[in-house]
Amino acid sequence: MEFAEIMFSTTVQFRIAASLFLAVGLALACGDRGASQETARRPALGVRPIKFPLEYQIVDPENPKNATLKPGERKLPPLIVMFPGGKTADDKDAKGPIGRLESFRGKSKLIPESNDNPGLPVFLAGLRFLERRDASGKVEGYDIELQGEFNAVRVPASDEAMKDFLAGKKATFSLESRLDYGIIATVSTTKLEISRDGDRLYIYSVEGDFSFREAIFTYKSPSLKKVPAPGQRYLYHGEAGKLPDMRIL
Repeated sequence: MEFAEIMFSTTVQFRIAASLFLAVGLALACGDRGASQETARRPALGVRPIKFPLEYQIVDPENPKNATLKPGERKLPPLIVMFPGGKTADDKDAKGPIGRLESFRGKSKLIPESNDNPGLPVFLAGLRFLERRDASGKVEGYDIELQGEFNAVRVPASDEAMKDFLAGKKATFSLESRLDYGIIATVSTTKLEISRDGDRLYIYSVEGDFSFREAIFTYKSPSLKKVPAPGQRYLYHGEAGKLPDMRIL
């Protein structure tokens, strides 16, 4: 074979091999990109998408009755008391007005013995988080609902707090309620520091203020602040579970 023919044959073979290498490389690259895009579209293994509403039944781990409940029975929620001892922030007796205020909501069935408390018992029974969407289906905000035994308070949640909460970080939510029954009007504020971990919710601190007016007299409770006892990581916890639909104050 002539030298020119050998060179021509070698050149053709090299070009064919180069073309095949380039085609295979492009196919692999496209395949990698497609796989990467597909992986990005799929949620990570073990990570469940967040579905609203998020609902948590709050549990008092310190209540000994919770250890005696049968499987499926709802655990008892924490109980906080405003106007401890039936006294106001300036140490005045308010048992009579507190009793008349309690008559508006009725007696407790969750923890009947709390009806004998001279103060104003308040249950932290559940937390519900809801999405608000516009007409196009785009999320435009969130609401947080705190349930007691008889009714609930629902307010808009800050975007920053919800971003941290959904990411599993500690977040602080503030709820305020103002009610006017005519002869009696109430103002309450509650601040909760919480986080979530899947089906569990953790409450690290609770702060509260409560005041009410009866006719021309106003009564203010001492401010409340509860934090975990030394050695405890959290104050209360919440378990994912269906909450009742309650009257929103």
